[in-house]
Amino acid sequence: MDGPATPAVGARCLTTRRIGFTDRQITSELTHFDPPRTWGVRGIDGHIRATVDVTVEPLTSARSRLTIDVDFEGHGIGKILVPLMVRREARKEMPANRSALKQRLEGQVSH
Repeated sequence: MDGPATPAVGARCLTTRRIGFTDRQITSELTHFDPPRTWGVRGIDGHIRATVDVTVEPLTSARSRLTIDVDFEGHGIGKILVPLMVRREARKEMPANRSALKQRLEGQVSH
């Protein structure tokens, strides 16, 4: 995160992702933040810009439902890549991402 220790709407974060054979830095902006229930970011640079909205709904005192909505907007060459590859790759990645998050939240992975 870029900015104060406590995230706020408008704060920016820098993410490094491997795209193809190259590491790319992508800047996103926090669009809404209401912990611990919801938050969202949108990409503000690059050919492929993601919009991510996360919602956590408590079901019981020990269980919650996590909803992650992801969409992509293409700019330049990204207009071609989003429908051809990006959405499909994101769908393939999501199960592993959810599993890693669950392990972290349940304390099975230390960091």
